[in-house]
Amino acid sequence: MRETQEMSLKPRNVDFQETWASLKETVAGVVALRAVERGVWNTRFSDVYALCVAHPEPLADRLYDETRNFLEEHVGGLLQKVQGNAPLESSDYNDGLLNRYVTAWHEYSQGVAYLNSLYSYLNLQHIKRQKVSDAEIIYGSSATVSCPEHESRHLEVGELGLVTWERVLVRPLATALSSRLVAALNAARDASPDPSTADTLRSAIHSTVHVQAFRVRAPLSLYVELVLEPFLAAAGAHHSRRAASLLAEGDVSHFMKHVLDGLEREITLARRFLHTSSIEAVRACYEQACVEAHLPALHADIDRLLKEASAGSTGRQDDLRRMYALLKPLGPNALRPLVDAAHQQAVRDGIALLEADHPKDEAHSHFVQAMLSLHNKYSVLFADVFGGAQPFVGALDKACSAVVNRRWAGESCARAPELVARYCDALLRRRGADTEADDKLAAAIVVFKYVDDKDVFQKHYARALARRLIHQLSASMEQEEAMINRLKAACGYEFTNKLHRMFTDVAVSADLNAKFQQHLRDNNLTTNTGFFIQVLQAGAWPLGGAMAPLAPPAQLERPARLFEAFYRASFSGRRLAWLHHLCTGELRTRYTQRMYHLSATTPQCALLLMFENTDVVSAREARETLQVSEEAWARHVKPLLDAGLLTAKGDLHLESPDDEGELALNLSFTCKRTRIRLTCAAAPPNQGGGSGSGSGTSSSEAAHCDDDRKMYLQAALVRIMKQRKVLRHTELIQEVVSQARGSFAPSVAMIKKCIEALIDKQYLERAPGTLDTYSYLA
Repeated sequence: MRETQEMSLKPRNVDFQETWASLKETVAGVVALRAVERGVWNTRFSDVYALCVAHPEPLADRLYDETRNFLEEHVGGLLQKVQGNAPLESSDYNDGLLNRYVTAWHEYSQGVAYLNSLYSYLNLQHIKRQKVSDAEIIYGSSATVSCPEHESRHLEVGELGLVTWERVLVRPLATALSSRLVAALNAARDASPDPSTADTLRSAIHSTVHVQAFRVRAPLSLYVELVLEPFLAAAGAHHSRRAASLLAEGDVSHFMKHVLDGLEREITLARRFLHTSSIEAVRACYEQACVEAHLPALHADIDRLLKEASAGSTGRQDDLRRMYALLKPLGPNALRPLVDAAHQQAVRDGIALLEADHPKDEAHSHFVQAMLSLHNKYSVLFADVFGGAQPFVGALDKACSAVVNRRWAGESCARAPELVARYCDALLRRRGADTEADDKLAAAIVVFKYVDDKDVFQKHYARALARRLIHQLSASMEQEEAMINRLKAACGYEFTNKLHRMFTDVAVSADLNAKFQQHLRDNNLTTNTGFFIQVLQAGAWPLGGAMAPLAPPAQLERPARLFEAFYRASFSGRRLAWLHHLCTGELRTRYTQRMYHLSATTPQCALLLMFENTDVVSAREARETLQVSEEAWARHVKPLLDAGLLTAKGDLHLESPDDEGELALNLSFTCKRTRIRLTCAAAPPNQGGGSGSGSGTSSSEAAHCDDDRKMYLQAALVRIMKQRKVLRHTELIQEVVSQARGSFAPSVAMIKKCIEALIDKQYLERAPGTLDTYSYLA
């Protein structure tokens, strides 16, 4: 038996007609899904092998041709059965043609799969040796150009059967199949079909996909031609009619609700019956017909919906949510009007909040609270309605920035930097201590980030911080440091460098005072008065008007000389300048029935100490003794008169240099409080660094700020050019703007002036032969 098998594997002479007659009978049974005995199957498998290796010439090509002819004849017979008496031009999907087609397909496709197994040797040894590679099919070759896939002998028998089915049966019935499939899909959109009809529809559509599944190039072309394209054409017309009807029936809210419901039904229909690759095409067709074609109507209602939604209408918020869902897939151009309208609505609300009535002395608190309210309101609204989409987050940021940096009528610059600094100052002061101060300060950073003129904020904040540190008004040093760290995180180390140095000076001063007291004890020296010194770096502290003239009281002269001697011995090369206008003193009254503790400025203390040995002094002599100007004299004396500590005698005119009046100590002074803090009116900007009349102060501060900005820009230009050596004008402008963005928004005109100034100073030059390129001069 083993020898017989071995002999049968050798090539031999084969009678093709006799062998094919037996093989054809089995092939007909296999394709028709009739029962084939195992022995017969094995014999026919051997016959295929024998024909492929026949001697003297293999008969594989003849077998392939005869098999193809048989399949064409068989499929031709199936075509007659499928068509029956049904008219091809009809679109009635219930006339039985689809059922007969699906039945024939199930039988034929399974039979061809079995036939492919029977011809496995022919496929493996004969077909695959000649088969064109996938790369040749995709990129093209002489073989594929002259011999397309469906006309070549490079198809396996199973693939040949599918090509024959498409060419002999599907193509003649293409119109009939397509019209019935589209009609069935349209009917399934309106009402769910029964299970039998749904299975038939799915199978018919699947057959158009499976027929060309073996193709490397355009495997879904038949499906697209017979199913997808006709369905999309019919669906587009249906959707257009439906959308027009919805707009005519009701308003935009009604339209959007039904359009979204329809989109969901359309996607469900596509997932149930169509190929998965068609879902996006179905969605795009629906959106083009129902949404894109009616964009003007949708855009026209945006302002109304946003206004009502921002007022708290949940119904309008739902409408905006639907509108965003409809517009988002169409791209940024369709979404742009919604984004712009959201920005404009936030700006209008922000301006309305800022213009609301409020006490003038609470302007800073009103400003920050209004901006936080605006930011929180629209952050929640946009997150809820638009899912926190980046275009709307950006629109909110732009709106907040526009409102924060808005210049009101009559203002030369935005007040936001000053107001935010005052708000922080109020929270950080001891008298304004608040259990929620940390949270409020953290929230203030949200508003601060939208301020363009951060350098102006830094100046206001530094002045307020200096007052708090010098006069010990801070509620908590931990809060102060935490706030500076927040500013550092927002703007970088350079922004808070001077603020950190101010903190360092306070800590160093405490240690220096301890050493000074130890020095006095070691040398048996006394000061006869309490004496606490703060040594401040001139470059870190904003201490304008530091050299205001004043003759300090005699009680302070000895401690001051002792400290100067101690400081010179401890630090060489440093010079001290006394800031009398920033000093304060504490006095106790012993001439009253109750002892009062007075906290006053140095000139006020000096004036009160003149009454140690007398009860009345001449106003002019006292002013000359203290060596203060007429304006400063009035500012310091008036609080003493208002508090009742001193009384005026004679014709007292504080503003007159020839004042002949007298000041008398009020020996019957009484007050409910035992601790009295005497204030001092603010000095004009040219005296003592205070805040005088508005126009003069703002103009001088603006000029000073411009000078600082020019120096900052010149330094940035030099740094950039030193690194890059040669740079075009546009690129240089962009880099400078990028570096300055953390402090302020420089204008192009200011940058150009700074470039010209650096050219004059020979830091830069224009590159030879070019007008828009600069070179760095080492």
